[in-house]
Amino acid sequence: MKQMHLRSLAAVVAVVTGVACGGDSTAPPKAASLTVSVKDTTSGISHVVAATDSLKGTVSLAVLPTPTFTVLDDKGNAISGVPVTVTVTGGGGQVTNTPKSSGSSPTSVGTWVLGSVPGTNSLTISVAGVAPVVVTAIARRPFFVDLRFFGPPIDASFQAAFTAAKARVEQMITADVPDTPVTALDIVACGVTGAAPITELVDDLIIYAVVDSIDGPGKILGSSGPCYQRTIGGLPLLGVMHFDVADFLNLRNDGRLNDVVLHEMLHVVGFGTMWLSKGQVSGAGTPSSAFIGAQATAGCVAAGGSAVCVGSVPLETTGGQGTRDVHWRETTFRTELMTGFVSAAGVPNPLSRMSIGSLGDIGYTVNTAVADAYTVPSPAAIAFALIREAQGIGAPFEINEVVQQPIGSIDPKGRVTPLSARRQ
Repeated sequence: MKQMHLRSLAAVVAVVTGVACGGDSTAPPKAASLTVSVKDTTSGISHVVAATDSLKGTVSLAVLPTPTFTVLDDKGNAISGVPVTVTVTGGGGQVTNTPKSSGSSPTSVGTWVLGSVPGTNSLTISVAGVAPVVVTAIARRPFFVDLRFFGPPIDASFQAAFTAAKARVEQMITADVPDTPVTALDIVACGVTGAAPITELVDDLIIYAVVDSIDGPGKILGSSGPCYQRTIGGLPLLGVMHFDVADFLNLRNDGRLNDVVLHEMLHVVGFGTMWLSKGQVSGAGTPSSAFIGAQATAGCVAAGGSAVCVGSVPLETTGGQGTRDVHWRETTFRTELMTGFVSAAGVPNPLSRMSIGSLGDIGYTVNTAVADAYTVPSPAAIAFALIREAQGIGAPFEINEVVQQPIGSIDPKGRVTPLSARRQ
């Protein structure tokens, strides 16, 4: 009994000594760092978000995949139970269902809904004793044009025209199209010189643009159109716009550059370039060529064109292969942006509900309310305009362009099917 008593006493002394001399061994570990990660939806692998990274999302919608955070001690071990605050610090969005403390595994920041205006949003995660981490996300419109310049450095005024056209397209198309993966996709075949094949998830449309020397002023303005399309739905996935710098300088100087760039970008989006493949043209190559899409026809009628748009919209029957069958008829619609001619300097070129509706006819979800005011001219107004043009007053000029069509189709798994290299 005495021996047992001594052993018990020794155990008590050992416990007391441990508490007295090494009290910090039972204290909770302190936070030393904070990391943020997101899980790739395709591979399921989580990636740490660096300070220079920006997530991508859609205006007024939640960021997906949801960012997660982990609080670590000085040995890199995850710590649970550490108080944390998560707040929106930029962009006007909101975050709900935020956690109050860290977990032993990556913890969701909550539901982060981005602001209603395209641009940068920020979310700040704060833990006592550790520098706060700011996560940024770029809010895009539901339809995103990924504009990429290549070739010689582009003049700031030219770049501004492309950027304005991109914003207008994103305004009129109001719904996402399926993201599509591409792997080692050849873009040199599209005319993008000096470029390596691309591997990425395309959302929604990539447009490569270049302004360089082609043949001097007054000749070929350039070329534009989709290069690859989606197999499902048949909408463009990647396209190219190539222009002559001399013509661009003239257009900038007389105030018509923005109209022409928007006109050409709409060809990349699919105006005129996707009509035949979708069976939307009747009488192609004949004097009765017409676009048969219902939304475009309704837009024409709403603009006062009930006498000329009876079940279809008249298409251009003159000009070269880059003009006829892929534009509205100039002698009918005159100043409308998507005829094959641009109005004289100082004369507006409105983008009508008819043109936006044609994008709906080929498969996009569109908002025709953002169209410019436009009225189909009366026969008398057209006759008067033709008399003035014959006198050399206010004559439009034909947009001497090459309109390209896709060379390949890409399915949801990224597999490419070559198409006949059609060029108009």
